[in-house]
Amino acid sequence: MYACKVTCRTTLYHDFGNGTPNLASTKALFHAHYQNPVSDCLRVTDLSNYKHWKNQFNEVAATALVEVLVPYERHVDFIEDYESLACRLSRRLLPIKGAAIQVIESEWLTPNRSEGFYRESQPKKKI
Repeated sequence: MYACKVTCRTTLYHDFGNGTPNLASTKALFHAHYQNPVSDCLRVTDLSNYKHWKNQFNEVAATALVEVLVPYERHVDFIEDYESLACRLSRRLLPIKGAAIQVIESEWLTPNRSEGFYRESQPKKKI
């Protein structure tokens, strides 16, 4: 059961390997990896601001808008606590490498949502 949906903005890093990146190859790399939801509770909704030059670790970067479904916690009463849990979940599931996570929007899911995000690799559940 998910109690809250939080929208965050952060920077994602991805290993480019050998070769020289350009804007088109960087966009293609990020869209290939983040087109489907990352997990049942996290999906990348928008990618922008591509850094198509490598850092010292051979990584390229992009700014991502991320939606996180936060599971219900019995001892949590405030939406700010759910926002904090969403940031922790984003850091655990995405290649963020210590980048800041900014909460853009949060909302209660009333009634609680029972299903996560649909992934194309999974069959849709019939109701």
